[in-house]
Amino acid sequence: MNKMLEKLLALTVAEVKQWLIQNDEIRVFDIRPAQSFEAGFITGAITICSEDNLPECLTALQLQSKPIILVTDTATEERIQLMQQEGYQQIIGYLKDGMHAWNTLNEPIDLMIAVEADELAMDIKFDEQLILIDTRSDEEFEAEHLKNAINIPFTELKDPASMANFEDFQNIYIYGENGYRGITACSLIKKEGIHNLRHLQGGWPEIKAMGAVFELIKPSKKANHDPKEN
Repeated sequence: MNKMLEKLLALTVAEVKQWLIQNDEIRVFDIRPAQSFEAGFITGAITICSEDNLPECLTALQLQSKPIILVTDTATEERIQLMQQEGYQQIIGYLKDGMHAWNTLNEPIDLMIAVEADELAMDIKFDEQLILIDTRSDEEFEAEHLKNAINIPFTELKDPASMANFEDFQNIYIYGENGYRGITACSLIKKEGIHNLRHLQGGWPEIKAMGAVFELIKPSKKANHDPKEN
């Protein structure tokens, strides 16, 4: 066990559940690799994929005021130190033995559905209930985006009001500046009780790599004088 974990509470499954019941301000941060998170996670957990840029993601989330319980397979001293450096000082502890302990007791889990770029291209053509959510910044969205996509920047997803217009019958597809950020975006939306979600593996770079099969919207040369919605 690394030294940083030794300073935190090793919480049993029962203790984690009790903490969550007693304090609804607590956030569960799952910092395992993306593939592990997609296979199953504690309902309501927010993922920060171990492959992502941790400081950048933590800064964008702006959840420093919340108490944190960690879920991890191999939490490293470096990652916990980075969290503390970004202002996340209220780390209560971590789930002892990780998801193995949770699954052994048959506790409920949630799942994340991933789609590849070619699947997304096909679904756009034939799914009338499909909604595209682009979680990149306003500037990135304005520079280029998928036709009919809605921009909800990643930094706004922690606000439940940003999801107020989602409907149960909609099939919501999420993409971000990279695949890992898209997974975190999905976990934030799922936390608000919206579950009919899919995230694009690889995110925006995969869309660009297969640009020929997508209809991309760029600002026209007259955009500054005659703005138009797409």
